[in-house]
Order: sequence, then C-alpha cells, then structure tokens
Amino acid sequence: MDNYIGKHLLIDCYNCDMDAIESSETALHTLADAAEKIGMVVKDTFFHESEEEITAAAYGPKSHICIHWYPKLCYAAVDIYSFDQDLKPARTMAALRASLHPEKIRATSVKRGNINPDMKPNIKSKSTTLHKFKNTGQQMKTAGQKVANYMRHKNEKRDTLGPE
Repeated sequence: MDNYIGKHLLIDCYNCDMDAIESSETALHTLADAAEKIGMVVKDTFFHESEEEITAAAYGPKSHICIHWYPKLCYAAVDIYSFDQDLKPARTMAALRASLHPEKIRATSVKRGNINPDMKPNIKSKSTTLHKFKNTGQQMKTAGQKVANYMRHKNEKRDTLGPE
C-alpha cells in the first residue's frame, strides 16, 4: 500500500489578464488568498521582479505556494506543495481564477513522500551513455579517416593535372 503524505500541485494559467499582477502588493495579495483557501498559515513571503519574470512565494509549515508570472506571455506557473494531510491544494483554483483571470488552466497533481517501510529502491544500472560516447568516438575516427582519404585522393588528381 502506498502511504503518500505530500501533495504537489502544478498549475499552468494561460492567457491571463496582463494587469493581474501589476505590483508586489497584488502578487502577495494573490498568494494570501490562495493560502487562505487551502488553510495554510503563511510564515514568510518572498518577492522578486525582473524584466521577464515576477516571482512571488509564500512559505508556511510543511508547505509553500509560488507563482512565476511572465507578463509578456500572459502566463503564470503556480507551484503548490504541501506535506500536510489537512491542506487541500486544489482549493486554490478559485482564488487563482479570480486574481489572474486566465482563459485556460491546466493542473497536474503529483503525490510526494511515499513513506512505506516495505518500499525498496528501484535501482537500474545502464551503461548506455558510456557506450554511446565510445561509439561516437569511433564514428568520428572513421569519418576523419574518410575525409583524409578523400583529400589525399583529390590532391593526387590535382597534382597530375597541368604542365610540369
């Protein structure tokens, strides 16, 4: 039996309202709304802005919410992680729709932290990469020899042409 205790929700918001995140206050307000919807207690926040991207994050006990906003693309990537069974990350969808006004949302849910004492690590060893590297070296050597032979042959032909 799987004993997953963590949840990770990845949300893509497409064709968002360009003015949806116009300042750090707006971004932090969006985070506060999202945190409130899932019952997350915010202990700290982070905000960073550059020409291409605005990043805002809220951190709580065993959880975080992070929004990467790309205004020129009208796109927001939202990351909600919780290692707390009581938090429900999917409840943020309404807050995101109200704040960002996206035309389309795509959400991907990932289970995290399979705490199962019987779980054995899945170990596979492959030498494929090294094998490909060795083959590439051999292929380059062969190609180099072909080029050298071609150049030698071409020079021999050129040397026989013309007066001496």
